[in-house]
Amino acid sequence: MDATPNPTSRGWSFQRYFWISVVCAALLGALTLRVGFMPDDYIWLGVWDDVPPPAPLGNTPFDVYRTATGIPEHTHALKQAGVFPWWAVPTVKVSFFRPLGSALYGLDHLLYNRNAVAYQLHSLLWYVGLIMLAGVLLKRVLPTAVGALAMFLFAIHGSHAALLGWLSYRSVLVSMLFGLVGIFFHVEWRERQRKGALAFALIAYVLSLAGGETMMILSPYLLAYEAFSGPGRPVDRVKGLLPFGALMACYFVLYRVLGYGASGSDMYLDAMETPVAWFQAMLIRVPAAIAGLTISAPTDFIMDLSYVPLFTVLGAVGVAFLGLLLWGVWPSMDSSERRTLGWMLTGSFVSTWLASSAFAGSRTLIVPSLGSAVAIAMVLRHAWKGRARTLRSGAVLAGAAVLGLLHIVAAPYVWWQTLDVYSQMQASLDRVQLRYGEALDLKALPNQRLVVLNAPNGVVGIYGSVQWWSLGKPLPKSWWTLSYSLDEQLVTRTGPNTLELALPKGNFLTSVEERIHRAARYPMKQGDEVTFEGLKVRIEETDAGGPKRVSFTFDVPLEDPSLKLVEWKNKKVVPWTPPALGGPPAVVNARVVQ
Repeated sequence: MDATPNPTSRGWSFQRYFWISVVCAALLGALTLRVGFMPDDYIWLGVWDDVPPPAPLGNTPFDVYRTATGIPEHTHALKQAGVFPWWAVPTVKVSFFRPLGSALYGLDHLLYNRNAVAYQLHSLLWYVGLIMLAGVLLKRVLPTAVGALAMFLFAIHGSHAALLGWLSYRSVLVSMLFGLVGIFFHVEWRERQRKGALAFALIAYVLSLAGGETMMILSPYLLAYEAFSGPGRPVDRVKGLLPFGALMACYFVLYRVLGYGASGSDMYLDAMETPVAWFQAMLIRVPAAIAGLTISAPTDFIMDLSYVPLFTVLGAVGVAFLGLLLWGVWPSMDSSERRTLGWMLTGSFVSTWLASSAFAGSRTLIVPSLGSAVAIAMVLRHAWKGRARTLRSGAVLAGAAVLGLLHIVAAPYVWWQTLDVYSQMQASLDRVQLRYGEALDLKALPNQRLVVLNAPNGVVGIYGSVQWWSLGKPLPKSWWTLSYSLDEQLVTRTGPNTLELALPKGNFLTSVEERIHRAARYPMKQGDEVTFEGLKVRIEETDAGGPKRVSFTFDVPLEDPSLKLVEWKNKKVVPWTPPALGGPPAVVNARVVQ
């Protein structure tokens, strides 16, 4: 579809809308400059600094996104050192093919070392470039007013703050930018038979795939374009997809042969490897994502599973609300707008399912937000054009005003609030390192095994030792965190070298963070054991919800100086003194502040 506007049409030119959107994206994106490094970033920094790791890592300088290889021997070594928790599935795999993203991170490190502001500025440039190229594509497929408004809505979408502020997600921006270039040239090839357009499209797709998996998430837009707007007969549309299909087939084969993918985790899911578990998770994640796309709901709260019923309702409300508004403006759309809306909304909906495979929350919404921005722009534009003519148009205008409040007026606040949370998270990570530094004897630590009974939250449990290593501090022989549970735990000494952790309420291995390394489909049963050099872990009691009581048997008495036992208490790391054998259980609770 050629949507080039009539140069004599009234209103601002697309160029003016274009630069307004770019400036707004740059101003909002500049808020990320106050955000430091996030938890994942410390892995990459340690790798690029060539800090000797506590155990062999899957990450290498040009393959930093290969976090867990799925090789049992590698997993065991990382569990022995405490990089992975003791409950990690031996075959857990979190490995992503992102050589371009890795190289760009290395370029940052080469130029700026650990200057987080420079890293953020680099990401911001990619974001602004993405907005500009999205505008070019939208101008190509939509009339001026709708395309310009869609570009503006996409540029300021509140969910983009979460992705832009988290540096390791830059690979998504890079991959999506080249993916949109590819789609643009695909449209040029199919509709104008532009010489060389197909070659440019394929080159862009290759660069997109080198940046990350986001091209796979974008692919529904391309398929939907051919279904709704592709020129020619159905057979011509199928032929139009053959070059892209051949490229993707080669990519999938290479991806699997090189050992990339995800397994054993509830955070990262592979629809091809575990289709049932993937579908069950999508029934939780997709409604939350749709709620974020349609009514700007704070989807990151879906990390707390108690909010699942609420987000299921909000997702249905969002679909109904936007659907009714589109129905209200449908008669005023021309046929080309309807076709473009059809493939943009279809691409958005399907990409929501694919994007949610990697994570639950606002960081996954940038690809589907392109199509939702088009749908919202259609409503806003046509509701304004047909305002106050009938009762129906008045109702549509009122609904459009609500959309405007949610997606335009509230957007700066969402950006500010999201990045303020990130700033607080970064400050919290620094405080964690300070607390460990206060509690540990750096001279004695290399000859000790550090045993942390309880982590104040899953992020500290996972990344506390990682950041310590990345900063080049002396490492213990092992860094074992026994529990991520935030609830009160009873610690009983059952032998000279054995202690038990028990939960009066709730279960171990049920939180989102705990299930990163062991999915719910790999339950631990009573009697299961995990053995390391110097430590044996045994599941002593379970119920329908999972483990209730776990024992830890060391190779030396608990008072031996080779063991450094600590707990989180009153927001500090403090020494933990084992109770007397046969005495009452001690209580540990990271939440309690006395």
